[in-house]
Amino acid sequence: MMYVIAYDIATNERRTRVLNALRNSGIPVQRSVAECELTPAQMVILREALVKLIKPTVDQVRIYTLCQTCYFRSEVLGPDPIPLAGPLSIQKRKRRP
Repeated sequence: MMYVIAYDIATNERRTRVLNALRNSGIPVQRSVAECELTPAQMVILREALVKLIKPTVDQVRIYTLCQTCYFRSEVLGPDPIPLAGPLSIQKRKRRP
């Protein structure tokens, strides 16, 4: 399953910890957004880790679940962290084998 995880973290220390947790599970695609392809069990583990890393009174993490059809119909406008067609182009995501 594909997940898009966006976060708004109040301190640099916690932000760095959240970013590192997401790097271990997916690909950062913008400053506060990561895409992760995880099993449901892996998502449970990541969610539990994120809950421990944030301060819920001031930090926010949003987790969006995407079906594979929706993910592969998504578009990237501008440079992609994993370029599919070159920088600054409009790209449709390619289906993974």
